[in-house]
Amino acid sequence: MRPSLLLALVACGGAPPPERPAVHVATARASFSSTGALVAEPLRDPAPCTRVAELVRIERVSEPENGITLTPDPGMGQKSIHFEGSLNGDRFPDLILSFNDTMGSTHECMSGVYLGCGEGEYLPVWGPEYAFDLKVTDTETANGYRLIQHISRAGEFEAIVTDLHFDGQSYHPAPGETPPRP
Repeated sequence: MRPSLLLALVACGGAPPPERPAVHVATARASFSSTGALVAEPLRDPAPCTRVAELVRIERVSEPENGITLTPDPGMGQKSIHFEGSLNGDRFPDLILSFNDTMGSTHECMSGVYLGCGEGEYLPVWGPEYAFDLKVTDTETANGYRLIQHISRAGEFEAIVTDLHFDGQSYHPAPGETPPRP
């Protein structure tokens, strides 16, 4: 914070804003080569986690069973982890959350995709939006992020499957595909 701004705040009776701790983003991980040598393997694009103002905190709680807290909370009731694993090959687990209390008559509920940034902090990169299912595939896109299939219901026995690609900022329908219905 600039000293002149700090003095102006204190002079007007205001307290300086709290300093947010720096986010330390890993750029490499240790691994072993085929010869057994320890090497630094670069991680894929750490840039999304540098958007500090957009980070949320996700923590596991014992009640309700397998429950989680999301701060700030979007107010959609009970949440659960639908997927926990890596979407981008870094060492931080990424999450897909289901907002269980939002289930509608077609059995779709609000879901969201969150990139893990470490120390319980996550970056929302898709949703929350209605989905019957979100499936993380083994297909890696050009930027190293895994493809996610968004499945929505089109009727009692029909489904619409849309591939979601990560564009460096968030997940979006693949170019040329019809986006999921709202």
